[in-house]
Amino acid sequence: MMKRTALSLLSATLLLGATASHANSPAYVDSKEYKALLDASRFASNPSSAATTLLHDLSSRLSALGFDKTITGNFSAGDRDTLAYYDTPHSCSLINRGYTVRTRAGDHSDIQFKFRHPDEELSYWTDVSGAGKNKETKFETDVTPGNLVLAHSTKQDATTTPTTVAALIKQFPGASALSDISSAGLAPVAGVTVTQQEYDGPQSDIGQSVAEFTLTLWYVNGAATPALAELSFRVEADEDSYFTTPVLTRSQVLNTAIGSIGNGWNIANDGGKTSWLYAYRSSSYPNGFCN
Repeated sequence: MMKRTALSLLSATLLLGATASHANSPAYVDSKEYKALLDASRFASNPSSAATTLLHDLSSRLSALGFDKTITGNFSAGDRDTLAYYDTPHSCSLINRGYTVRTRAGDHSDIQFKFRHPDEELSYWTDVSGAGKNKETKFETDVTPGNLVLAHSTKQDATTTPTTVAALIKQFPGASALSDISSAGLAPVAGVTVTQQEYDGPQSDIGQSVAEFTLTLWYVNGAATPALAELSFRVEADEDSYFTTPVLTRSQVLNTAIGSIGNGWNIANDGGKTSWLYAYRSSSYPNGFCN
């Protein structure tokens, strides 16, 4: 994980003078993740075979774009988890303020509290601290073909699922910014759970960093066929050189490619998995979870 080095508050005060009561240090992301939603029906009958075809078509698209590197490796089934996102029914008070809460069980068992915003410093300096065991906080750039936000999150061991905002604040003191709605109840977004199956393996050496690809399929309420498919790649910041210009340039070519693979792979909705779930209309919320 990228180590952030900055002036201490004391040093900043000495440098800026007595008029500066507080100064935030620069924000540095740990990684960048680029994502694009795909036509989930392509994976209905044989996901592994479809993943192979996807990788072939992606490589062809990259060649057409003049990409000067290659993708090596093949997709194979990886982690499988059951997910649920939580918010206030009909008002969606958390996501309307930039927050999300997600639980995960299966190959992982944790709960995550996240804040997302286009402003890098605001996202980084928004408190997402947790009070549980095995806490891990990260700060990353989330990029879709039509959007870019900075995501600051903490995940920790799952204990009990919070049913109110007050219970969420106990698990994540950073959620105290939501104290004004502490009595509000939390429920699974769209009234559903999601089985998440990941496929990983392919990667591309893009210089001082490596782009690692993941294919993610979502099955709603235990359905036999996926309702959502997403292709993504993650680039970790190099400890010494952060993100070099060649790494950033090649990442943009890869981003263009996953957003325009061709052969009918891409769909118009490029808002990402969370936005897709919030818009999902189930029998529990036929008019939408936020309405």
